[in-house]
Parts: sequence; structure tokens; C-alpha cells
Amino acid sequence: MEHKQNSNIDRVIDRSEFAELTGLSRTSVWRLINSGDAPKVVKINGRIIGFRESSYIEWLEKNTYA
Repeated sequence: MEHKQNSNIDRVIDRSEFAELTGLSRTSVWRLINSGDAPKVVKINGRIIGFRESSYIEWLEKNTYA
């Protein structure tokens, strides 16, 4: 049986990747999350959080200025 990756799956970006993509520090990411200004948080298990890639892209479009 061949396993094909579904391109429609909305992958989860972890906090460290979010920080790298945005250029923000870990503290700044934490502040965004706590203020409610970050993309919607997804809890992976009791301790790990991330962001759906689609939410990140939407957030980026709303928070990017030309």
C-alpha cells in the first residue's frame, strides 16, 4: 500500500518556527499569544502549542504593511 501525502492537510507550525518565520523573539511570540494578537493557538498535547499554517498566513496578511 502506497502512502501519499495529502496536500490539503493544514500543517501545524510550532512556536520556534513561528518565531523564525516572523523574526520575533520567543518573548515577543509569548506576548502576542497572551494578548490574543497571535494566530489562533492549537494545543498539541497538554504542553505543546502551535499555529495552523492557514491561520498563520491569514494573520501575516492582516499584519503586513506595504
